[in-house]
Amino acid sequence: MRLSDIKNEQALDTLAEIIEPAAEILADPEVKKIYKSDTPKVKLASYIIKNHKENLIEIMAHLEGKEPEKYTFNLLTLPKMVLELLNDPALGDLFISQAQEKE
Repeated sequence: MRLSDIKNEQALDTLAEIIEPAAEILADPEVKKIYKSDTPKVKLASYIIKNHKENLIEIMAHLEGKEPEKYTFNLLTLPKMVLELLNDPALGDLFISQAQEKE
């Protein structure tokens, strides 16, 4: 699901659930470095999967409208979902706005 597809009250609820795990991932200097480079998004996805498992599962579960404890995925579905999220233009806007705030 694209971030921009989540609207109104559902957007507020989802944001409340994912803000902390997303902040932990976004605060990782290596995530920022890989995201801003010309490196393929698959490398960023790989890094996040390896180094932020719990946060990623929590985010993906809430984006799918499920409880993290009951959320299931498999070897084929998770990478596809992570890449879809990383390619979402709204995520790029989040990185840009966060960088501008720090400057």
